[in-house]
Amino acid sequence: MSALEHAVGLSAEAATARVTARLRRYVEHESPSHDAERCGSLAEMIAADLRGLGGAVVIHEVPVGKHLVATFGTNGRKPLLIMAHLDTVHPAGTLASQPFTVSDRVTGPGCYDMKAGMTLMIEALAILTARGPLPRPVKVLITCDEEIGSHTSRPLIEAEARGADCVLVPEPSLPNGGVKTMRKGVATYRVTAHGRAAHAGIEPELAVNAITELAQHIIAVRDVADSGTGTSLTVSMINGGTATNVVPAHAVMTIDVRHATAEEGVRVHQELMARTPFHPEARLVVERFESRPPLERTPVILSLYERARTIAAELGVDLPEGGTGGGSDGSLTAALGVPTLDGLGPRGGGAHTSHEHVITADLPFRLAFFTLLLQRL
Repeated sequence: MSALEHAVGLSAEAATARVTARLRRYVEHESPSHDAERCGSLAEMIAADLRGLGGAVVIHEVPVGKHLVATFGTNGRKPLLIMAHLDTVHPAGTLASQPFTVSDRVTGPGCYDMKAGMTLMIEALAILTARGPLPRPVKVLITCDEEIGSHTSRPLIEAEARGADCVLVPEPSLPNGGVKTMRKGVATYRVTAHGRAAHAGIEPELAVNAITELAQHIIAVRDVADSGTGTSLTVSMINGGTATNVVPAHAVMTIDVRHATAEEGVRVHQELMARTPFHPEARLVVERFESRPPLERTPVILSLYERARTIAAELGVDLPEGGTGGGSDGSLTAALGVPTLDGLGPRGGGAHTSHEHVITADLPFRLAFFTLLLQRL
């Protein structure tokens, strides 16, 4: 019997068939962010699946859909928390041009980010609960707004994490199959310049050009970035003006900030919020409307990674680790000091695109790996 068969009681072919069958159900139930009806309906489907495994499920209704928390076991020990999200960036109807298929790749909207990871998590629980009571309580938290900032789920995530022993996040792995022991923090700022309009041909000297004001800030904020610490600032959107013959009185831009440490996030925030107009008669308004802390590579996170690496080695895989500039809800739990291991999902690529896919051959290993990880932790 192979190590994989010993871990899950299935051949590689049977494991693949089992995972892809469940994944098909979830992918073919489209769940775009902001679509409360579709996200809520999928949450109810998953809740029924988890109840079928013996989980006690609580549904949290929010304006954008439904979050759910499923609890397995109540033996008094601190629970292990597994987190996933069911929302995707793909609009309803994407399935028509991007259908669910299985060959050497699994395709379909949201299959990679992150319905495959969510599926593996549930299949691992199905295998373990069929064997008897779990050695420690496990909580499953599935949210419906991760792709749009986790605004309604953040209090729930932080509340559940504070009582957890550790957190596992089956977001997609790194391209080399590695787990994520570091994620940059993410913040988004809106900078609005208010000037004074005037006719561009008759009396431009009476105007205060808001676009010109903003253009100077676009150049200036480049100095806030710090490549040495991995801090980047990207002016990602800009808009302004009302007509070609009017000096604009209003202009707005957004800035995407990525930072590797909490300290860098504070520094950037202070510098951006302290910006003042270049033109004495202009007015500048700076607002931060998105903020997610970094997942920093701490000793407790590396210790959790080493345990995972040992388990992967038993299955014949040398599990690497690394970092990424993208954010996830794992950053929220890590910022609380709770040991968090992210990127436990399968290999693949094309997240948020029409060529999103999962590598089919990776699924049996991921199922066995996640099952053993849950069992050992």
